[in-house]
Amino acid sequence: MKLWWVANVFWLVIFSILAIIIGTRHVDGAGVVQTPEIRIITFIILGVAFVFILIIQLIWFYFVRKRI
Repeated sequence: MKLWWVANVFWLVIFSILAIIIGTRHVDGAGVVQTPEIRIITFIILGVAFVFILIIQLIWFYFVRKRI
């Protein structure tokens, strides 16, 4: 169960760091200036990745709780 919590904290930290980077950068790695529309699209992509990881974590939690 501790491993599940550690994994959740890890993903939360990664998600937070990426959100801060996306929110504060002016130019991305390809040299494209970040307009509000591009930032919103990037946040949506990050959110979809987060939801995917959340689903995996919830399935993992279900099996961990079932095992106890």
